[in-house]
Amino acid sequence: MPRGYEWKIYIADDGGGYALQVDADYALQPQRGFLADAAPGAIPLPRGWQPRYVIGLEPGGRAQRAVVASVAADLWTGVRADFDIVDSNGELQTCTVIERVQERSRARPT
Repeated sequence: MPRGYEWKIYIADDGGGYALQVDADYALQPQRGFLADAAPGAIPLPRGWQPRYVIGLEPGGRAQRAVVASVAADLWTGVRADFDIVDSNGELQTCTVIERVQERSRARPT
């Protein structure tokens, strides 16, 4: 698996595509929905916004989070109910989704 971070496109609930820095290992997992690289100069996810994510339990019962790039991604729709993480020992662990947490953004002026 690659190491480091990559800038990928995150599709917000408002339909806008924003650049989000993502662990390169996790960006390769299609169920997370990161399909496109962010182009140079792409607008980053605004400060104060929290991307949507799922919470999963690894085999030992520890909770882990996985950011999901779009509401159409398999992890968000429930087509896939698991995701992989690399634990602190460098071992691959499969986490089973137990909860979905909606994106949060700052209120926009009307």
